[in-house]
Amino acid sequence: MNDGSLFIAIAAMAGVTAFSRVLPFLLSPRSRLLKLLSGDHPAIRIAGPALLVALAVASVARPVLESPSRQTLLSYGVGALATAAVLRWRHSVGLAVVAGIVAFGLAGPATSWLMS
Repeated sequence: MNDGSLFIAIAAMAGVTAFSRVLPFLLSPRSRLLKLLSGDHPAIRIAGPALLVALAVASVARPVLESPSRQTLLSYGVGALATAAVLRWRHSVGLAVVAGIVAFGLAGPATSWLMS
């Protein structure tokens, strides 16, 4: 996957997320689709975590496959564990993403210090 296709994947996920947020304002209050989107249907509840996993796979796959060093794997592993832990603890996809990014950012210098 090159940088262009990674950007397209991230933009597509952002577009789907934005569309799902704007769609309720575009539909009639009596629309069946609006009732489905505002309900507690399992397909709707899984959309946020599914987008999170898709973004994680698109972001992580390339660097890990290109340079599978111990430092790279540790940095991404710490970020993934932080994301999973916060998602389980707070049940907030947004907060989990922020925690994963911060943990990944802090793990990079920490793992380079540990490896030297």
